[in-house]
Amino acid sequence: MEKITRTEAPEWLEEKWQEWGKRWQSKYESTQKSSDFQWYKNKKQGYDELVQELSEMTQHHCSFCDAYPMGKRIPHTIEHFRPKTKFPLLAYQWDNLFLCCGICQKKGDNFDEDLLKPDEENYDFDNYFDIKWDTGELIPNLDASEKDQRSAEITIQLYQLNEYGKPNDRLEELKKFNDSHSPEMDSFSYRFFLKAGSL
Repeated sequence: MEKITRTEAPEWLEEKWQEWGKRWQSKYESTQKSSDFQWYKNKKQGYDELVQELSEMTQHHCSFCDAYPMGKRIPHTIEHFRPKTKFPLLAYQWDNLFLCCGICQKKGDNFDEDLLKPDEENYDFDNYFDIKWDTGELIPNLDASEKDQRSAEITIQLYQLNEYGKPNDRLEELKKFNDSHSPEMDSFSYRFFLKAGSL
C-alpha cells in the first residue's frame, strides 16, 4: 500500500457532502439497500469527475494494492473507506473516498478502526509491512508494535492483499521493473514492492 497525499476536495463536493450524507442516511434507513446509493451531482458525471480526481491523486493506481493502470486494464470503482452503510453521514466526504480495484473493494461493509488508511500523515509502508521475497506475500513488520502489526494484518485481510494471485503478480512486476531501461516507477503496479526490491 503506497502512501497517498490527499488533494483538496472538489468544490462541488465540499459544498454538498454533508447534505448528501443526510439524504443517503435517510434513504438507507428506510430501504436498507446499499444498491440505492447514488452520486447526486449529475449521477454519472459526478462519479466520473470523482474518479478522475482520485486517479490523479494516486497516479492511476489502486489506493490499496497499488495495481496499475486503473480504468484501462483494471476495472476501478470508488471505495468508501468507512462503509457507507455503517457511516452514512460520511458517504460523500472527500477524505473517505478512494480509487479502488474490484478485488480490494470486496472489503464491502467490513471495517475495523485499526484498518490502515494510505493518506494518513503518519502512514509509511515500512513501518507496518514486510515482504516475503520468496512468495511475494505481504506480512506485518515483526519489529512494529503489537497494535501496528494488528493494523497491518487487518489491512492485508480486508483488502485481500495476498489473494487472487497478487503475490505472484508482485514478483513478476519486480522482474519487469528490474529488466526495464530507465524505468518510470509510476508506470508500474506495486510501487511499494518495487522500491523495496530494487534497493
